[in-house]
Amino acid sequence: MRVNSGFSLIEVLVSMFIASIALIGLGVTQLKSLQFANNSFDYTVSLVQAQNAIERMWPELCEIQHKSPSKFEDQAFRQALQPPQSLSFRYTLQLPEQYRNDTHEMPITVTWKDLRVADDAQKQLLNQITLNASFVEVPDVCNP
Repeated sequence: MRVNSGFSLIEVLVSMFIASIALIGLGVTQLKSLQFANNSFDYTVSLVQAQNAIERMWPELCEIQHKSPSKFEDQAFRQALQPPQSLSFRYTLQLPEQYRNDTHEMPITVTWKDLRVADDAQKQLLNQITLNASFVEVPDVCNP
């Protein structure tokens, strides 16, 4: 009587095929996870940059609202609100053309470049955030 012990060649090949499909699926899942982590990072950095621009406007708010509204349109002032040089190659801050004294609100948009996405305008809309900044009416007692 013949006794076989162990696995047949077919059983080994089927189990290797199933294991390889599982490993490929695991790799694809890991790549998607990294992609979403990168998108979350860009989103977070953009939020921080928009919030930084809002915070940089507060010290100049009295002057912009009362003494010199054109300061908001000044190129040097607008450049000071932009992200630092180390981030400006990837993140772009967009401000309205002028400060609106009637509503004291403005949209601040930060866009970023994702080289994995084609330059299609519709797809690039996903790579931006917009904060609606609201400022209070400050008293007209600006420091000299």
